[in-house]
This record gives sequence, C-alpha cells and structure tokens, in this order.
Amino acid sequence: MLQESLYKIKYFIVLALLLVLPMQAMAGGGTIPLIDQTDSGSDRLVAFWDTRGRDSLIQVTNTSSHKVSIHVQIFELPGNFDTQCEECNFDDMLTANDTHVYNIENLMTNAILPDMPSRDVCNGVATGDSYGFMIISRSGGEGPHNSLIGMFRIIDEAGYEYRANAAGEEHDAYAGFDSVVNFSLANGNNLSDLVGITYVHIDDDQVYASPGVFTVFGSLSHEILIYDEAEHDTSCSPTVFACAVGALDKAIDNSLPNSKGQANRVCATDTLNSNSSGWLHLPWAGFGCTDPAVESTTPGVCDFDEWFVGFIGLNNGNGTGSMDSWWASGDSF
Repeated sequence: MLQESLYKIKYFIVLALLLVLPMQAMAGGGTIPLIDQTDSGSDRLVAFWDTRGRDSLIQVTNTSSHKVSIHVQIFELPGNFDTQCEECNFDDMLTANDTHVYNIENLMTNAILPDMPSRDVCNGVATGDSYGFMIISRSGGEGPHNSLIGMFRIIDEAGYEYRANAAGEEHDAYAGFDSVVNFSLANGNNLSDLVGITYVHIDDDQVYASPGVFTVFGSLSHEILIYDEAEHDTSCSPTVFACAVGALDKAIDNSLPNSKGQANRVCATDTLNSNSSGWLHLPWAGFGCTDPAVESTTPGVCDFDEWFVGFIGLNNGNGTGSMDSWWASGDSF
C-alpha cells in the first residue's frame, strides 16, 4: 500500500498551504486570529509524522522558477531515553517547480549535494515505533521567498488516512490568542490526536525544540472549556505542549481518547453529555523556556522567538480518519 501511495503522491502537486496570518493579541478586545488557506507559499513548513503502525509521507514543492535550497530537521519521540526530543537534519535542494516526497522511514534526499555523497540520510530515524515532526526551511537565502508549499499523509494500518497541508510560518505573526478546536463523533469517530508542536526560531535556516521549550494553554482565571453539541460546558485544567512524550500528541477527553494510547488528555475528567460533536476552547496562557542550551548560537535558545503549530486528527480506528490544522502563532518570550 505504501509503495502505491508513494507513487501516486509523487505526481500530486499541492495547490494550497495553510499560512499563518498576522495576529493581534487578545488583550484590549483584539480580534481572534485565524489560519487561512492560500497558495502563496512560505519559507518554512511544519508537518507531523507517525510510525506507530503507520506510514508517513511528507511532500514539499518549490513553486518558483528558481532553485531553492532547504534545510530539513526531523524531531523524534520517544528517543533513547523515552522523553528525549532527538533531532536529525540534512540539507537538500529543489530545482525550479520541483516536488519531492520524504518517506519518513526511508529518507532519500532530492539532490546529491557536494557534501552529501549519498541520497540516503538519517538512517535509523523513525524506523521503529516513534512519532514527531519535520520542519523544512528555505536555507542560506538561496531561492525566492515564500516559494515552498507542502502536505503530509499518515496512512494507518487499519486503512484510514490522515492528510493535511503543512503549516507555513510567517514572520510577522504575534502571540496572544485563544484557540478553538472542533470535533465530531459522526461516522463512528472515537479516537483523537491533538498535536501541539512548539519550537524556537534560531534563524532562517534552523529551529530548536526540546522538552524545555513549551506552550501553555489555560489558567486558573481563564480556563479551558469543552462544549458538547447540547452546549453543555465543562472546565479543564491547564495543558502544556512540548517536544516530549505525553506533551506532543494528546487526546481531547475521555470520549475521544488518543488513537495510540497516549495517556494525557486535555480534559482528563470530562465525558461528553451527548454522543455527537462539540468544540474545545483553549485560551493561550504563554510560551515558556527552561532550556539553557546554546547549540553553537549566542545567546541561548531561551532568548529567541518561540512558535506553536497545532493539528487535530480524528478517526474511528477502523478505516476512516481526517486531520486538519488547529493553530499556529509565534512571538518572543
């Protein structure tokens, strides 16, 4: 199935990309920011991947008529120590109007570069029971701005497929936002993947992620609320998203547990009053960083801007599923 899917996707040109619109802070009655769908491209793409009984394909396309150099970073969980956020990275290049598909379990570069004698890269990454995210950045200033679009596909062993456009980073976005996640139990949906990706923007070529770089939603004064179709609401405790086991891929609540058994639920004590649909209100509480790592940069990572990207996946565990962008924003600490 994977070979057939890979063959088909290689010739599928994505025409749309979810970009982050400039955002206003909620303080002072600002408007709620939105993610829009556009085909204008981005300099950085963010995608989720999963090999826990799944095949993951991530596609990137250069929409320009010029060569574009890219830097690919793959962050993996659980890593060697069950909670570590491991990284593998490499450079690649796209010719004019070029498309490349990365099979996360058999990574091959699109080009053979002078310092890369083989197209086979990151051996041993994502070959087992793991999950994480890939970030693709326009590298070295080579190629036109906003020339990258992309998508990802996660094909489950049961036959259902998660598919979504990669999130695109826009450097003028601002933090301070409330998020809304819609969900539905229609068509037998009873499993969820609420993915929250947090990273630090080091420079145009690279980002940094770790368990010590995180985003917080909810507070004692501004609670997370879950609503069912009958408009019953239940308050939930604050939740944290980071590159750590239990903090990257969560469940919505007891009615929609995580598709791969992750114990963390955003609403841990809630069960929907009606077996239908609803929505989750996630008030943004702030970014955080307790990671002093320098990673050959000065100053340390906690002095750079932080970004958040979210995806929501629903499936019935027996052949159907969907995934959509949830949110994306960035700002300094």
